[in-house]
Amino acid sequence: MPRSYADAVDKLNGLQTNFAVLEAVRKSGGSANKNALQEMIEFVERSGYQPKDFDALNLIHVTGTKGKGSTCALTESILRNYGDKTIKTGLYTSPHLMEVRERIRINGAPISQDLFAKYFFEVWDRLDSTGDKSKPGYFRFLTVMAFHVFKQEKVDVGILEVGVGGAYDSTNIIHKPVVCGVAALGIDHISVLGSTLGEIAWNKSGIFKDGVPAVSSEQPTEGLDVLKSRAKEIGAYLQVIPAFTSQALGTTTIGLAGKHQVANAALATAMCKIWIEKVLGKKISGSVGEVPQEFVQGLSSARWPGRGQIMVRNDKPKITWFFDGAHTTESLRVCAEWFKEASHKDSQGSVKKLLVFNCTGPRDGDALLQPLAVIQSTVNFNEAIFTPAITFASNTYKGDLVNNNAPLDLELKTQKALAACWVKQVGLAQGQATALKTTVLPSIEHSVNWIDDYVKRETAASDAGAERVDHVQVLVTGSLHLVGGVQSVLGCDIA
Repeated sequence: MPRSYADAVDKLNGLQTNFAVLEAVRKSGGSANKNALQEMIEFVERSGYQPKDFDALNLIHVTGTKGKGSTCALTESILRNYGDKTIKTGLYTSPHLMEVRERIRINGAPISQDLFAKYFFEVWDRLDSTGDKSKPGYFRFLTVMAFHVFKQEKVDVGILEVGVGGAYDSTNIIHKPVVCGVAALGIDHISVLGSTLGEIAWNKSGIFKDGVPAVSSEQPTEGLDVLKSRAKEIGAYLQVIPAFTSQALGTTTIGLAGKHQVANAALATAMCKIWIEKVLGKKISGSVGEVPQEFVQGLSSARWPGRGQIMVRNDKPKITWFFDGAHTTESLRVCAEWFKEASHKDSQGSVKKLLVFNCTGPRDGDALLQPLAVIQSTVNFNEAIFTPAITFASNTYKGDLVNNNAPLDLELKTQKALAACWVKQVGLAQGQATALKTTVLPSIEHSVNWIDDYVKRETAASDAGAERVDHVQVLVTGSLHLVGGVQSVLGCDIA
């Protein structure tokens, strides 16, 4: 059997649930079922482990609707940069931007292609060796693999981001994490988690464990009441952590962009204090709401690509790219405020703005685009581009970005519907019908090429006596799959 990184990615993609099957599962409500964890435990056992074996990884388990990935990145950075003793960190997150190996990081860096292939086929072979040729699905396989990597690499701490929900998520086979965290709650994945904040909070709090500290960001009352009730029922010690104030931060900077990161940083800080006290036996001085001096370096040096990321490339100096993989109404509201402020700071000379948007799955285009429509009167996107998350103009995906979980939109019906939602929402926000330019394109590569042509045309317009354009700002949002696809087409490095 060929054993390269590309071979591993190809086999992994074969484990994806196709869209038709996934839709059937959603409609039946069967994706959050009581058999899910037992099935996952059986895969773990076939790979040579018992769930209790992972207790030695000193795990930190994080859920939430938005901000859980950022919280994990901040947590990892704080621990990796803490004190004189080197803490070897393992980080498991999802989804990835450009290459699937980004999901499994050691000391903050994605594992190499060679290591990914090595560990992938070790797990594959272990599963086959049991005589049962069945394999877990895409995310479950990667979860088993992440545990295997962390054990083999002998990390001091394993930080796990929940995939979807909590109670039935494949990461929730663990017995005794050191601490659990809940980032901001919101409405998402309603076909799986429920349609109310209370139902979603119930599912998220399923990661709580008896006798294990749990910390949560401040939440709406409906969600917080359920978290408290579930913590009491399970026997977890729940503490609600307020966001850092500007006074508490002082001169400390948070390496991740966006005002909402003050809440994620406070949550990460609380979890790290508990972890250091329980695992290393050291007490971190200071009360809740204060930034420990020992954590300043970790907070300031944290990086999380594709979320609140600003980029100017040497090969395209007249374009500033603003990347944010926001994909819920709440996160897009945060994205809109971030872009409004960041694009204003970036403006020099005459500037035009473009929006590139895509959303995956059965999501509400009106609800997602409304926060961006609200800022249109201020930022004035000159044109909005809608594209499926298909990577290349040849109607193919980059191997790591194959997505069988979304329907192929070859007729671009979804993108045309999103373009109509954009026009409608801007009209509602401004109180009148507004003439807006929208463009629907069949792939991410088409979109990047269109932007290149637009920039050349607009920046050259001054030669013909037209309005002088010095710079173009491009906001890419709505989906991490879209952000990763754009960065792949641009040839960005894996971070």
